[in-house]
Amino acid sequence: MSRILTLLLVIVAALAISVSITITHAASPPQIINANPTTLVYAPGTPVWNPYASGNLIGTSISYMPLAMYNQFTGVLYPVLAVNWTLFPQNKTFIIYLRHDLYWFNGSAVMPFTAWDVYAEFYIGVKAFGWYYPFLNASLVDQEIRVLNNYTIEFVFNEWSPQQPYYILTTEISTPWPVWKPIVDKLKTMNATQATKYSFNVTEFVAPYWGLAPYYVSSISSSYITLNLEPMYYNGVPLLASWLKVFPFSSWSLYSPTFIIWFTGGNTQSMTAMMGGKAQYSWVGLSQQQVITVENAGVGVMLTPDFAIAALITSSLVYPFNIPQVRQAFLYIINRTEVAESWGLMVTFPTWVNTPTEYYTLNNSWNGVPEVLALYPKPLVDEVIVYNVNWTYAAQLLESAGLYKKGNQWYLPNGTPLTLEIVTPSGWTDWVTMASVMANELTEFGIPTKVIAVDTGVYWGTLFWGTSWEAAETWVPWAKGWSSIWMGWNWPWWVFGWYVPVECCIPNSLPEGC
Repeated sequence: MSRILTLLLVIVAALAISVSITITHAASPPQIINANPTTLVYAPGTPVWNPYASGNLIGTSISYMPLAMYNQFTGVLYPVLAVNWTLFPQNKTFIIYLRHDLYWFNGSAVMPFTAWDVYAEFYIGVKAFGWYYPFLNASLVDQEIRVLNNYTIEFVFNEWSPQQPYYILTTEISTPWPVWKPIVDKLKTMNATQATKYSFNVTEFVAPYWGLAPYYVSSISSSYITLNLEPMYYNGVPLLASWLKVFPFSSWSLYSPTFIIWFTGGNTQSMTAMMGGKAQYSWVGLSQQQVITVENAGVGVMLTPDFAIAALITSSLVYPFNIPQVRQAFLYIINRTEVAESWGLMVTFPTWVNTPTEYYTLNNSWNGVPEVLALYPKPLVDEVIVYNVNWTYAAQLLESAGLYKKGNQWYLPNGTPLTLEIVTPSGWTDWVTMASVMANELTEFGIPTKVIAVDTGVYWGTLFWGTSWEAAETWVPWAKGWSSIWMGWNWPWWVFGWYVPVECCIPNSLPEGC
């Protein structure tokens, strides 16, 4: 069964993230502890270093690098594992040239990084998990992904799209060839159907840890990941010496070679850690009042725009939310302004449309982006819907799906009361706050709703991806129309394709004024 979720409601159009930094100057390099506002789900002997397994720690450990990094402010790709690349759109071909002097490291051994590592990452992804379909095809993967030599890899797309190279280049490579070769070899003996079934075996593979970054994981527990800066050379092999060529303006020499990620459990806990001097850095969403509180405690705060959009979604696997009219009714029930205001309109903004066609202007009005709408075919323009609060129409939509209201309670056609449970990560105070406001509005409408705050690590590690819930909070694509759709390319593997894209942004947060 295809587990495709349906976008229900945009909560936050733009969020100001607070980056809090305090540095103590001392004779020795200062220790940096990052107060990460989440929880860590870790159990020894589980596939945490398997990029195909749910709940893996590939991205969390920050000890893997992509082929290239996308600069959100200049629109330029910065070579990392790759040194260069060439596009041949007319032949649907993309060739990547890799660096020759990078190495995998686990603290006690090294392995050279080659094109075969990249090959393993994408071959398994395409053959067993259907990555990039229809641009790459599982049944044709042996012709579509080819190693030309140890430092050159070629992709021949089944269908060409100018955005596919961005997805490939910004993927972190976490599959050392000697570790993953047996799985690749086994997949080569299978057809596409067999490979899809075998994907469950792939997700259970407990891969050993090998890092591919200037820092490597030296220890891990239920609350901490400790990373050490690689030695300049290890048994004569250049490690940090090679990364210095990739990042010549690095600042790691200014700090302690040990970097600690402390998983505090939530944004309020991270704020407390910063105020207590137990952490020196945190990337965390704060309300207006919390920003004032930490500044009064002597913590430096830098507000930066985040174009991520938070949304309440319902699972189309759960009745009656598999009925389009029911999902649409919710879009007319929720007062988005009230929801956003509960966290502070300085940092959150509501949006009312179901397509990336609007922006927030300085006079507090919402206007369509001409460069986007002008390029939309008329059939798509006709689908742009503005969702203002309209309880009368919401009731008509529910009634058209067979539901009915008695007193102040909505019922399913079989007489069962319609209720709702919203799950949300417990440590994310902003999301919990806004979910509670939505629950109150839905309850007032006649759909009793309660919020279940789940441990953040469990939420993102297992619960959310299982889709056993009725409604949940998540992000939707970072997209601002043609001029800034690149906002999503900094982390393209997140939710592209899962939800209907919607957008908005903070005024004047881009040089072109959004």
